[in-house]
Amino acid sequence: MADLNPAQQRVADGLLDLGGARPALDTDLAQRLAASLAERTRWAVNALDEAGETLFVNKHAIATALACETRWRLGSEFAWSRATATGSIAHQAAELLLMGKLGGAPADAVDGIVADLRGSDDSLGQFLDFASPTDLAAIRSAAITNAATVVDGFPPIGRGWNARAEQSYAANLGGRTIVLNARPDLAFGRPTGPDARSLLIDFKTGRPHQTHIDDLRYYALVFTLRWGVPPWRVATYYALDGTWVAEDVDADVLDAAAHRVTDAILKMAEIVATNRPLSLTPHHGCHWCGLKDTCEGAAEWARLSVAETDLDAFDEDEAPF
Repeated sequence: MADLNPAQQRVADGLLDLGGARPALDTDLAQRLAASLAERTRWAVNALDEAGETLFVNKHAIATALACETRWRLGSEFAWSRATATGSIAHQAAELLLMGKLGGAPADAVDGIVADLRGSDDSLGQFLDFASPTDLAAIRSAAITNAATVVDGFPPIGRGWNARAEQSYAANLGGRTIVLNARPDLAFGRPTGPDARSLLIDFKTGRPHQTHIDDLRYYALVFTLRWGVPPWRVATYYALDGTWVAEDVDADVLDAAAHRVTDAILKMAEIVATNRPLSLTPHHGCHWCGLKDTCEGAAEWARLSVAETDLDAFDEDEAPF
């Protein structure tokens, strides 16, 4: 690729591995995985069916339910803030610029996205409509900075890469009793033929954390169930320093994801179907939980005086889907 700066060239060579060989995985892998998940979640499907409930699952629900049942079940609904609005707008601007859908500088992309959102029925647009001039200025400034950091470090996306930004896809268990939803920031390559040819990437403006790896494995699992062939690699790109954490997908990676998803589904289904008492687990998520002002667990976590550097690892600036 021509005209790449050294940081972009490093991503093209190391993360994207353009022109590199792609693995041919077992063609029965997806079927075996689906059968195994169906068996592991059989109790959950039956319990939910009996209760007349449908369980919608995504990466945020899994992480929350496994960390603290009370936060998952009783935490307040998602609400836009200055930080989450900044993250969403910056993501959109960076992805559109990288894919060549918008021309100009990051400032132009951010201003165009904000203009389109304001006055619309979109929940983010409504948040922007009622934001103060100070909040709007802060959101714009931070979104431009974050988008520029991504664009300056990641190579422009070629037309032949079959790139999709924030493509949603889903897989069902027990008919439609349990629905697994996924939406990575970027997907490259089409799930065609027996070879694993797709690459899934999330962009982060914060610091690495184990939950990012878990999220990527979840994307790979749902992708495999949906299209019958896994991605060849999943990765998180950290815009702050231009580094990434990547994992090539194989049967062990997918099985690890399936075990984690099963644990979360069984817990969520039991809570929904039986209305049993909820456990309360103080943890890092207390910092953002909607119940933190009245929850004993949040107060206990605050007393632990968690280092601010630990809090920086989590995606306060990224809106869950």
